Amino acid sequence: MLLIGTVMASADEARGSIQEKRGGWVERIDEVIDVKPGGTLSLDSDRGGITVDAEKRKGVRIIVEKTVDAYTEEEARLVFDRYSVDIARDGNDVEVITESEGRRTRSLQTSIRVVVPHNYNVDVETGGGGIDIGDLVGDVMARTSGGGISVGHIRDGSVDVHTSGGGIHIGSIENGDGEAKTSGGGISVGDVSGDLSVRTSGGGINIGKVAGDLEARTSGGGIQIGSGGTVEAQTGGGGIRVSGSTGAVVVHTSGGGITISDAGGPVTAETSGGGISVDGADGPVVAITSGGGLMIKDVRGSIEAETSGGGITAELAVADPGVDTHCNLETGGGDISIRLPADLHATIDAELQLRRPRREYSITTDFNLDIDENSRRIVARGDINGGGDTIRLRTTNGDIEIEKR
Repeated sequence: MLLIGTVMASADEARGSIQEKRGGWVERIDEVIDVKPGGTLSLDSDRGGITVDAEKRKGVRIIVEKTVDAYTEEEARLVFDRYSVDIARDGNDVEVITESEGRRTRSLQTSIRVVVPHNYNVDVETGGGGIDIGDLVGDVMARTSGGGISVGHIRDGSVDVHTSGGGIHIGSIENGDGEAKTSGGGISVGDVSGDLSVRTSGGGINIGKVAGDLEARTSGGGIQIGSGGTVEAQTGGGGIRVSGSTGAVVVHTSGGGITISDAGGPVTAETSGGGISVDGADGPVVAITSGGGLMIKDVRGSIEAETSGGGITAELAVADPGVDTHCNLETGGGDISIRLPADLHATIDAELQLRRPRREYSITTDFNLDIDENSRRIVARGDINGGGDTIRLRTTNGDIEIEKR
């Protein structure tokens, strides 16, 4: 729990009135602490859900409700008194601590709602229950041992939220960074103007546009990313989609397809089972799959593409002598098609292995290459525009097509 200030004013235990309600008893504590915007709410509860709302107001309002099944008011009071609510103020900071004393009563239910000024920092923690935080200007930190976490639109502050079990939703973060971790559940985050790191042990991840560096990891579930600065994404099982970046993209999945578009830097994509599609990369591309097709287009750099079984389609976008444009495309079985700029300086090395072919296979090319053919293989080699970086193509029982663009 974040400590606020250097000397905290002595805490007062808050008590409320008791009323009978629906066969049980309710104690409601409702207090307003006179503070100005810009302070910090520190709330530490050993149980129950927490809601933090923001309003255009001065002061912090704290509402705690305790509910218990009991026959009499005296029995209810005995239970309520074992759950303390301590409130303290230090300058514009407010600290709330709620905890159970002695043996817990299962029938006791608690809820905490705090209303803060719009411009206020929040640091809350509960031993078990969901956390819901509204739109704020300031930093947000939230921890729960079990329950979901929802955070609204945060401006001029960073967000750091962790749960041991439950989903996480963050509306957006403007002028700040974000971190979200859950041991089990999905994670959804809107646009973020800074860096973002999200991790879940099991669940999908859905991210909007991230201006800074982005790291997303899940042990099982799909990953969807609008865009990022540099992007690193990994899942133990599920597809990955990245719709844009201003820097490098590195993605890995143990099982599922990968789709990447408009990468502003180099791309590395690897899957143990599924296809890979890259549509636009400002740098070299490495794409590897244990089983599935590869489609790599509009690349301003070299291409390394490998699949154990599936076709490969590739396209180089530039013929700049200052850019490394070597290509190495290899498949264990499938067609290879590559489009090259007409003015590219390159050396072609293409080979098609023939192993008990069920039909005729061929190498076709728009460039002037030497083609040698026998019963075991077909080879096409030669320099185009005087030679240059090597374009290496390898397949077994599949056609090879080399086109001008």
